[in-house]
Amino acid sequence: MNTADPTSARRIELILEQVESLPTLPVVAMKLLKLTSDEGSAAQEVIETVKADPSLTAKILALCKNASVTAKSQALTIDKAVVLLGFETIRNAVLSIKVFESFSDDPEPGEDDLARFSRPAFWRHCLATAIAAELIADQHREMHDLDAGEAFVCGLLHGIGKLALEHVLPKSYQRVIELTEQTNANIAEIERRILGIDHHTAGKRLAEKWNLPHLLCDCFWLYESPFRSLPDVEHKRMIALVGLADLVVRKQHIGYSGNYQFADDVATRAEQMGLDPTRVATAAERIIEELENRTKALGLAETPTSRVFLDSIMSANDVLGRLNTRLENHRSKATRQTKAIESVTRFHANAASSARSLGDVMAAVISSANASLGVGTYAMIYQPSGQTEWQINQYNTDGNVTRSELVEPPPGVDQLTNLTRSNDLPVDWMAVLPWLSDYLMGFADLRKLRLLALPCAWGTAAVIVHDQQTLPPDEELDALAYTWGSSVGSATQHEGARRLSEQLAESNRVLTETQDSLLRHRSLARLGEMAAGAAHEMNNPLAVISGRAQLLAMHLSKGSKDQQAAAQIFEQSQKLSDMITALHLFAEPPQPQIRAVSIDDVMQEAVQLMRKRNPKLPALRFNSPEKLPPLRTDKQHLAAAISELMLNAYEANPRNGVKVATQVDPLDNRLILKVVDDGVGMDAHTLEHAFDPFFSAKPAGRQPGLGLARAQRFVESIGGRIELISQPDHGTTATILLPIVAESEKPMDHAIPAKPSAEENGENRVVDTHP
Repeated sequence: MNTADPTSARRIELILEQVESLPTLPVVAMKLLKLTSDEGSAAQEVIETVKADPSLTAKILALCKNASVTAKSQALTIDKAVVLLGFETIRNAVLSIKVFESFSDDPEPGEDDLARFSRPAFWRHCLATAIAAELIADQHREMHDLDAGEAFVCGLLHGIGKLALEHVLPKSYQRVIELTEQTNANIAEIERRILGIDHHTAGKRLAEKWNLPHLLCDCFWLYESPFRSLPDVEHKRMIALVGLADLVVRKQHIGYSGNYQFADDVATRAEQMGLDPTRVATAAERIIEELENRTKALGLAETPTSRVFLDSIMSANDVLGRLNTRLENHRSKATRQTKAIESVTRFHANAASSARSLGDVMAAVISSANASLGVGTYAMIYQPSGQTEWQINQYNTDGNVTRSELVEPPPGVDQLTNLTRSNDLPVDWMAVLPWLSDYLMGFADLRKLRLLALPCAWGTAAVIVHDQQTLPPDEELDALAYTWGSSVGSATQHEGARRLSEQLAESNRVLTETQDSLLRHRSLARLGEMAAGAAHEMNNPLAVISGRAQLLAMHLSKGSKDQQAAAQIFEQSQKLSDMITALHLFAEPPQPQIRAVSIDDVMQEAVQLMRKRNPKLPALRFNSPEKLPPLRTDKQHLAAAISELMLNAYEANPRNGVKVATQVDPLDNRLILKVVDDGVGMDAHTLEHAFDPFFSAKPAGRQPGLGLARAQRFVESIGGRIELISQPDHGTTATILLPIVAESEKPMDHAIPAKPSAEENGENRVVDTHP
């Protein structure tokens, strides 16, 4: 019970109020306790108190005769008995008699009422504890803080808190006793769990109510506490002595205490208190005999020593029987747990060797289910991540999927994680889950199907559908279900992480390409600014140089060295001017004029541009295996790009010429145009910088290095891109990728003629590059 809860705290206070409302001990017992505790009390006061109770007077006189204190023939009076026996003996006798009278109004429990609180058995334990405490104190007379008379009183009343709780809460206390008997626990722990307080606190509050001495109050409260943890008070050893006496009596199984826990042995407890374990053992041997003598002397219930021994043995056998029952239950539970562990171990061994994906893990789960639950028909319901549909896989006995389908979830259950282990019940699937019964037609009897949810950390990872009617015990089934669910859940997370990793890798690739493109465009922007400035600053001087060189060549003798030098100056100045113009066009190409054009027209334009640059180039092969749709693009830009790629291919000295091939990618609806040569190819460094302006792998006297860079600019301006694949001595393949115009956007006046051609029959066309 949580005592921090205001409701629980109030309940405890109500219980304590009821305890405090209990009537005190009989008036005679209370008065004698006070008189015998006061050193100034006179014998006559004790005599008058005893005389006030005729029944008590008779018992005291009988005690005096039974104890042979004086000659039996001598006439006895209560005056003589009090003087002969002494204050302590009278006090102990009165307390024993009155406490017995209070406790003995309850019959011994019968066979059908074993869990009932037995007051006579409880009194027998209390009296035996009192005798044990007295005997141990008497064995250690040198210890002045252990008075035998006080030890008897403390031992007699030490468990009175149990009687108080049983009186105010009889039904609840019966439950306390039942649970204590079932678990062989300490009754104080069960009291705290069920009632919120224990008999120690109840006894303390009762002692305070009755104004009993502090010694008794502390003994009721702390007698079960370890000696080292007791407060440093003058009667600390007396409190521990009561606990030691209680332990000795419990080990001999005398009466009923409700505490079946033995944290320490008697010798260890005695040594901690500074007592002699040997003398404690000697005192313990006299307890049963002294118990019989005391009950006879007081005229209480006469229990022969043999009966006390028999009761102790029966009590010990009863405890041993309960322990054997618990051990058998633990053994059965351990056996079930061992089977569960073996099943889990086999599953992990199989899964570790075969499971590489979520599907592999599910197959391993089904194989384990066949081995653990029994061979039968199995299916698994799984909700793929991010989807509303449920996937149902049906398996054979080897764990292989025989059928798989995505279905809509059943009505009222959107998320598979909402299903719990409570769903593992036989159900009529035809009535409850028609969506599933329509699918699982391979099951022999749909009415015998069961549902086993596989839980994981965030809910239900999957559900097994099976037809097994006899399942393992709950412990084994729970272990398997949680193991299978955790494995499926982990595989789901792993697969999700793998997909996320792939998406991140793709995003990183796109980001890298975008960053490279952005960097290149920034470089081109700066280059454009530089080219514009260079064109403005250099064209005027170049015009003067070119004009003066041309005039000079006209006035010099034809064929002379000076005339040739002037002509060379004019030629080189023109090249420089052309390069500045080309650089300017590269950095800031004109805006594309998008129109519908045919690939044939584009190729003819490209060939013409190439021929202007190099009239000596041979014919090339143009392969177009299908009738191509028109392109919506800029004819001049695309033709210029193709001509640059063809020039670059011819400059690689191909062994078998240059081939241009086109095809349509139906998935992306785009045109793929390839320029292929089998020339010298490019190494890794050249391929990496192929599109850089002014880069060339040729030696001194090389070309400016703007061809491929210019081709890339033209293709990008019309929404396409260029890819290069090349290896040294294996040639180069340059690929242009362009989107194709939609059918509805094709202008009728630009339609390709329907004249049959060689390329429509899958043949190669040779495009003549000569006049």
